[in-house]
Amino acid sequence: MRIQTNIFIWGFFAFLVPLTTLALIATYYSQSSYLKDVEKNVHQNLVVLSSEIQRRLNADRNLTRGLSEAPVVQDFLSILNDIDQQKLPADFQLQMETINQFFEGFQTIIPGIFFIRVLDSQGNTLVKVSHNKRSPAAYESLQGFSYAEQELNNPAFVQQLKLLAKNEVSSIVLPHNRAQTNLLSNLALLDNVIPLYYKNRWVGALSLTLLGEDIDKILNHAVRPFAGKLLIVENNPDIKNRHGMILYDDNRKLQISHARPNAKYLQDTKLSMLLENSFDNDNNTFHPANTGSTIYSHEFTPYPNQFISWLIYINISDQVITQPYEKIRFTIWSVAALTLLLGLILTHIGARQVTRALSSLVVNFKKYAQGEHDQVADTSHCVDEIKDLGNAFNEMTHTLNAAHKERDKAQQMMLQSSKLASIGQMAAGIGHEINNPLNNILSYAKLALRNLQDVENILSDDKKQTLISDIQSLREETLRASEIVKGIMNFARQVPPKFSDFEIKPWIENSLSLVQQTANDHAVKLKLDYKPDAAATYNGDRGQLQQVLVNLLLNAIQASEKNNTVDVCVDYYHDSIKDQDYLMISIFDSGNGIEEEALNLIFDPFFTTKDQGEGTGLGLSISLGIVQDHNGTITISNRTDNRGVLAQILLPLQSR
Repeated sequence: MRIQTNIFIWGFFAFLVPLTTLALIATYYSQSSYLKDVEKNVHQNLVVLSSEIQRRLNADRNLTRGLSEAPVVQDFLSILNDIDQQKLPADFQLQMETINQFFEGFQTIIPGIFFIRVLDSQGNTLVKVSHNKRSPAAYESLQGFSYAEQELNNPAFVQQLKLLAKNEVSSIVLPHNRAQTNLLSNLALLDNVIPLYYKNRWVGALSLTLLGEDIDKILNHAVRPFAGKLLIVENNPDIKNRHGMILYDDNRKLQISHARPNAKYLQDTKLSMLLENSFDNDNNTFHPANTGSTIYSHEFTPYPNQFISWLIYINISDQVITQPYEKIRFTIWSVAALTLLLGLILTHIGARQVTRALSSLVVNFKKYAQGEHDQVADTSHCVDEIKDLGNAFNEMTHTLNAAHKERDKAQQMMLQSSKLASIGQMAAGIGHEINNPLNNILSYAKLALRNLQDVENILSDDKKQTLISDIQSLREETLRASEIVKGIMNFARQVPPKFSDFEIKPWIENSLSLVQQTANDHAVKLKLDYKPDAAATYNGDRGQLQQVLVNLLLNAIQASEKNNTVDVCVDYYHDSIKDQDYLMISIFDSGNGIEEEALNLIFDPFFTTKDQGEGTGLGLSISLGIVQDHNGTITISNRTDNRGVLAQILLPLQSR
């Protein structure tokens, strides 16, 4: 990144970004407060609208009660009582004419479309007036009179009528509407029904079926904030064919008073989740995904003493609400873009004066990286910071050149140490291989000298002395070679342990540090779980025991795969049979384990499971001897979880 770009970015983030961010935060905060006010006002409008609907429905219920208390209806109760007792009154026709004329005159006074029915105790329609006109009695009954509608023969409906509260207007679904025409099978409003009693004896009911033109007028003239769309749904879980039924919908141009042979349900629309969500309170706000709109809802109960509610929704486009703030944010972004352009131009002009000196310094860096270590930066610039940068470059090159020399020297020393270590390992291996042939040569030389004593008559004394001299020379050279091999074997020769007290934890940590580099080379982690006290001590040969521990750790590291862990656990162990306490050191690797056939041979000299050339097979043999000299035991076994090998050392805790 060029310096002018860097300066511009810093200036951009130091001034323009904070100012723009603060302005945007202010607009979003203001918008958030505005949206809360909008939500509050919309819910208030819905509450007012629901109150008007409830007042209209209450007026209809009061109208139903008033009709039932009219003198004409009260006089008709005796007729209903006689019919209930299967009697035909003498003045039946006169009473029918009177009540029909009353209802016809009533509908002339009260505008709107509604049905007035008088039902007998069997739920059949004796009187029906609608559209300012009575329905003729065209359906003969067994009692000698006619009904205005076909007999229902619906015992469940009759039982429902009997259970209606006395002197109260109830809202139920009359089966008569469906029986009359399919258009009235899904009316938006329930029928208002009040039971009729003659001398405390239930004899029938009066019903008022309204289509809801008055409620439509209220809804059509209701204010729709932000051009929202109204939607009214019935929440009625007890009646399956009415639960979720859409009563009013601006989008479908569906109104309360519309006859509908087939009901529309909210569950069948993309807004079904509105009905599925539980309502914690009367007012709720929803943000349907991928619609770009907000839906405000209000729930109220249109029918008293019933578990039926209406859900009024108003769907408002988010764009309509937030449009003023979108314009404000567009202005802010435009100003920010213009400021960005001007800042880029001014930054380029100001930074160009500085970049020339820095470009020269960049060239020096590149040449130094390419191996030209004699680079010297110009420190005569007028800008103090660039002058300091040149001095720092010169100091850096001087320090790096000195470090390179030290590194080369250290590499030479490490290479020499590595060579010595390789030679020592090779010499020990060769010594093991040569030792046995040398012993055989000595044996054969001794046997040859013995046999020369038995061939006195075959060889002359001169030849015999010559052979003896040659054999003696062979034996001396063999002994000399054996001494050389013994010198080589001093690398691995065991000596009697020298017991002394030493602290366990530092000894363990020092042993781990000796193999840490090997672990790093194999990409293996070492993990220590030390449980004894920090000041715990042990009486033994610290050096020899460390040789054992290091040997086991190296085996575990070499056996483990990359990016795995070698766990070292140090703890006390009590053998209840021997009543003896031990220091227990467990080493867990994460390799592939050892085959069962090899487990019985691992302590044999020169036996190894490693690849050819990676080991002499003496490490575990020497370790076993050292541990046995300390009266301890060493065991090698596969882990029970088949994830590697467990090497365990038990050293008795006792005075020596």
